[in-house]
Amino acid sequence: MDTQNFFTSHICILFIIFTNLANRALSVNQKFQDCAPHDCGNGPNISYPFWILDEQESFCGYPRFGITCNEQNPVLKISNDEYIIKDIFYSNHSLLVANAAAYWDACPTPLHNVSLDRTPFNLSLYRSDFSIFYNCTSLPQYPTYGLDCASNGTTLHSLAVFHEKALDVNYPWEKRCQSLVDVPVHMLFGVNLTSLSQMNYTEILKMGFLLNWTAPNCSSCEKWWTLWIR
Repeated sequence: MDTQNFFTSHICILFIIFTNLANRALSVNQKFQDCAPHDCGNGPNISYPFWILDEQESFCGYPRFGITCNEQNPVLKISNDEYIIKDIFYSNHSLLVANAAAYWDACPTPLHNVSLDRTPFNLSLYRSDFSIFYNCTSLPQYPTYGLDCASNGTTLHSLAVFHEKALDVNYPWEKRCQSLVDVPVHMLFGVNLTSLSQMNYTEILKMGFLLNWTAPNCSSCEKWWTLWIR
């Protein structure tokens, strides 16, 4: 092989190599752009391990962390219940959510306790139980949050209180009410009994509660992607 052919063949090989690397870099860059953090209009930026269904590819997040944008709000579905994501704290793997019914329903009435079985989420310890009693035959001699929209005139009453055990010992709710649902509520800094007493039932539900999550940490790979596309 003469010198000219030698250099020509090597130039062709180098061209192929650099073309492949460039195509790969473009592919990586496109995937990075497809998975770039963005919001639904309201609420926090959505990024790994979360991803937006119908807008992003599944490789942008982690299984069971897909969310939807509904009325410009990020919504997470857990056990057939929908929760609006109020904030996400990526550094400590937690998020603040509130039952979407508190925002969308005229009479928000959670009918069962929060179920996190077989999910990557668990309840934070920083919470208080907001107990909702449905269809009670009488009212307790204790300050409660009225739920008139779920009451049946003067016959059956629905109500809510903080700390079920705080009810009057002379009010055996098991015999007077048809059902009880406990809703976790995140106790924000600065919220005390006085401020809570001035809020209504729906405002309490909108306070939401904290969830912790477990998923592989991708901080190192995110740095690698950033350096790669520069």
